[in-house]
Amino acid sequence: MTQKISQYFQQENILKSLLMILIGAFCIYPLLTLLFKVSWIDGGLSGQYFEKVFKSSSTQSAFFNTIIVSFGTALLSCIFALPISWLLKRTDLPYVKFSKTICCLPYAVPPYIGAIAWISLANPTNGFLNELLFGTGFFNIYSHLGLIFVMSCFFYTLVLLNLLNAFDRLDPSLEEAARISGAAPRKVFMQITLPLILPSLTSGFLLVFLASMASFGVPALIGTPGDIFLITTKIYTLQKMGSFSGIYQAGALSVSLLLFSIMIVYGNLWIQQNLSYKTISGKSPRPSLVPLKKLKWPIFIGLYLCLFILFGLPILSILVTALSEVPGKVDINLMGFANFKKVFFEMSETSRALTNSSILAVSAAFIGCILGFMIAFISTKTQMKGRKFLTTAANLPFTTPGTVVALAFILAFSQSFFGLPFSLYNTSILLIIVYVVKYLSLAINVNADGLEQIDNSLAEAARVSGANWFTTLRTIWFPLLRNSIFASWFLILMPCFSELTMTILLAGPGTETVGTLLFQLQEYSDASGGGSAVLSLVVVGFVISLNFLIKKMSNGAYGL
Repeated sequence: MTQKISQYFQQENILKSLLMILIGAFCIYPLLTLLFKVSWIDGGLSGQYFEKVFKSSSTQSAFFNTIIVSFGTALLSCIFALPISWLLKRTDLPYVKFSKTICCLPYAVPPYIGAIAWISLANPTNGFLNELLFGTGFFNIYSHLGLIFVMSCFFYTLVLLNLLNAFDRLDPSLEEAARISGAAPRKVFMQITLPLILPSLTSGFLLVFLASMASFGVPALIGTPGDIFLITTKIYTLQKMGSFSGIYQAGALSVSLLLFSIMIVYGNLWIQQNLSYKTISGKSPRPSLVPLKKLKWPIFIGLYLCLFILFGLPILSILVTALSEVPGKVDINLMGFANFKKVFFEMSETSRALTNSSILAVSAAFIGCILGFMIAFISTKTQMKGRKFLTTAANLPFTTPGTVVALAFILAFSQSFFGLPFSLYNTSILLIIVYVVKYLSLAINVNADGLEQIDNSLAEAARVSGANWFTTLRTIWFPLLRNSIFASWFLILMPCFSELTMTILLAGPGTETVGTLLFQLQEYSDASGGGSAVLSLVVVGFVISLNFLIKKMSNGAYGL
């Protein structure tokens, strides 16, 4: 029996060692390669590429634009999210569960889809809003304000989810005591509620700032036509030069973006650890909701009108564009399914992109959910040395901007690697690895949540009975965590299917995906915009359906 128990722990150690090798090779090594190749030249440290790229006036302008757009997006996102979260959690707003889902739904849709939608709405030459209401040129989406607004329409959900979680943790007795003392709802909010949720609001602000800095699709589709370059689009431009100098300059920009991102992530962690308020009480009572009285239905209608402008109107514009045979014209006589026929039956790229995206997403989701489960198990159910490093290293790529991750993999695996004399660049294998590395954190967190809720006694009983590690895994942990494992699979599948930021730098001929095809149709080869609108509908329908499936399978634990 002692020998079998010893073998059990030996198998756990073997698993940990294998995971450490994989995480080191694919999460740490590429980022270190990026740092080394742009700063170590001719046998010594050199700032040659940093100096060259930062002396460029276009780079300086890109940094300035990035700060302005990211700050504006974060601020506007907070302005959107704060009143919505309060209405959902502290008032008697009707249909609150459904309203919460609708308010959070933009989180599941790729922001570049919103960019395509708002281009069709507010293009200065033939946008629907200009054509129908205000005249040519009244709205110009190709501007700083356009960039900020479009990204805020989607990134405000990062702040909203943070605030909803903060309201759930907040002890409502503090607010109730203020109301009993005669304080008006506005005074309670300003003097009690807002100070208590301010750390979460600040954390959400930083998350949106980071997401805006890392965004590529919206800046590329809206910023570039308006001659507004951000760091991510500047990296893309330098990498597409095709020269080693361009790649290394892009690498220098990526290192700077990575360092800035690390500062923001640690700033966010510091806020959560040092500024978050903790209230000491017994069982928290159900919050006393503020009655909206006669304003209930006007506020409800106003909320859904705002949501229609932020999310419903763009989706409607995509549908109209997909059906319209003449861009910018809303005429029932000029509508039909010609764009659908062109995309699905006349373009050979469509079937290839859909097939590639499906294979890549399913493969990455399968590998990611298995690795995520293993790492979560080591982290939560063992006392092994190095388990914290394992989870920290695996979570690092998720907080790293996608352009930085992609460029790191280009430099690490474009020639030989680990002594193997072949390249992974422009291959589907590299795309699968990058997807797994980027979204592995989702599987780790979901499975860790499930594992922490299960007592160790069942596994200990199996071990004492002589079951080896793999038998315990198959008969105890997998059945109990089936829903968490499936949820992690779907959570990885959803962003991988429509991923653009990393794929646009890594995909080559024959490895086109839905994201890259959408980008190409919108930017280069589809003057009417109908093809990109059709594919956008496919993506929106896919991610929304998948979100509701995740929510149903997890009994509401995951999903929006």
